[in-house]
Amino acid sequence: LHLHLLLSRAAIMPKAKRKPKKKAASSSSDGGESINAGVANLSLSPLNDVSPLLLSSAAPKDKTLSFTIPYIGPISLVQQHQSVVHGRGLVVTRDVSAGECLFVIPAVAAAPIDEVYYRFLDEDEEDYDDIDDDIETSNNDASVVKKDGPHLESIAEDMLIEQIQSLVDILDDEESACAKEDISRAHSLLNAFVSQMSSDEVPSTATNEDLMKTLLLSNANTDMDKTVLDRETMLNIIRRNAFGPDFHNYDTVATCWNTTPDGKKYNRLLGVYPLSAMINHSCSPNAVRVFGRIPNSSSCHPSGSEMCDQIQGKEVMLVHANKAIAKGTEITWSYIPPSNPLNERREALSKYGFTCNCLRCVQEEKALTASPLTTLGDHLPGNEASMRDMIQTIEQNLSCNEIRVSYASLYLEYFNTALAQSDIDKINDILKLATRLHFSFVACNNACTEHLSILHMCYDLAGVLHTHSLQHKSEGAMTQVRFWTEQLKKTVMTRYGNLGENLENVRALMKHSKLVLRRKDGWYSVNDKFI
Repeated sequence: LHLHLLLSRAAIMPKAKRKPKKKAASSSSDGGESINAGVANLSLSPLNDVSPLLLSSAAPKDKTLSFTIPYIGPISLVQQHQSVVHGRGLVVTRDVSAGECLFVIPAVAAAPIDEVYYRFLDEDEEDYDDIDDDIETSNNDASVVKKDGPHLESIAEDMLIEQIQSLVDILDDEESACAKEDISRAHSLLNAFVSQMSSDEVPSTATNEDLMKTLLLSNANTDMDKTVLDRETMLNIIRRNAFGPDFHNYDTVATCWNTTPDGKKYNRLLGVYPLSAMINHSCSPNAVRVFGRIPNSSSCHPSGSEMCDQIQGKEVMLVHANKAIAKGTEITWSYIPPSNPLNERREALSKYGFTCNCLRCVQEEKALTASPLTTLGDHLPGNEASMRDMIQTIEQNLSCNEIRVSYASLYLEYFNTALAQSDIDKINDILKLATRLHFSFVACNNACTEHLSILHMCYDLAGVLHTHSLQHKSEGAMTQVRFWTEQLKKTVMTRYGNLGENLENVRALMKHSKLVLRRKDGWYSVNDKFI
């Protein structure tokens, strides 16, 4: 019955969306350029189905993608503009609906997963003797060297540096046998890489449009000063701008590789995406990213760029709006997990060199002033009763949705602990509490990983209540099943786009995310690794 509801055509058809109220478009009266000046290669048709980049089952039969790579939607780059929080950023050039694709781009450079895997397992300890804490020795065999997350991260960073250095070497010896197109491509890649450096470190005189072209590898300018690219600078650019493993951290990957002789369970670790590096942080973001992959043996739409042949089988980043965004508004996402208290978020963000004062942080700071919530502490209590009391304190003193999201880890731990007992009354109470948490996520962190996990739990609980109601001939539970089916579908089609409203693709994404988020070690049992 639940599958029937999930798969029914009515359940996946999106409702008509109410257009967001228009805000006045940002002007250039502050001396900056118009928000439209940084538009480059704008795709006129919205990208409605990215499933071939996520699901192996959705790869086109004729091996031709129906869209170009890179795909650039209604976005523009601005520098020193009143629309952006700091320095430079991306803004939308028209009103955008939740779930609309903003852009899809390949990595400029990515650590090759197979090579990282074999280097991680085979490397001698002395190769990284500056990372003493990264080495563990097996109790059973002193000759077996096991390395942890920081060591794995260092290997991935080194492999990126090697790729960038190889480009510098090509330009250092332009009289060599390198083909002219290789030299031109090396200029384009290095220009894009260097453009990620902070505008405070390297003041830019490029116009918005020129910088946008550079970030999209359309600028083979030969005036770049290669001397700025020493190893320390390369490493600094990578650590401040590259995108590592989103779902699992380096420690998790290292543990897997140390205990399981199979490097195929992960397909990406670290990649450089210069355009994405322009997006500023917010604890209440309006965009969400996912990593996909170009199908092997695929070609682009006939109007696609020459880059397509060079990125077959490579990783790509897909970015969608997770809420309605008004024209001229800056695109933001969270640099850190969103479900942490204010002080933990600010501490985590300190490595980026700024203190976040986004709307969520400001409201949360104000709400916490002289509030009993300030005495809760940062660590989760160890038992169900203590967690329940702590949550009750939060609910009684709640003044904004952001507070509930900040303690989502506590709510999730309580749910999992309490659900170890199959008590119908307790399930009802948990579902009511989870409903409040769901709408809090909708308000400030829609379609994030934690949000999807909560939705899958709520859908399952609604199913349990429905089964119980059938056994006891009571009514009402079926309405909850329909409600959570709709909420789950809506959120999935926000995070991944509307998928062409294809029934099978929506079902596949729901099944995948449930396995990954709600089953222990579910990540290792799925075929597609796109979260």
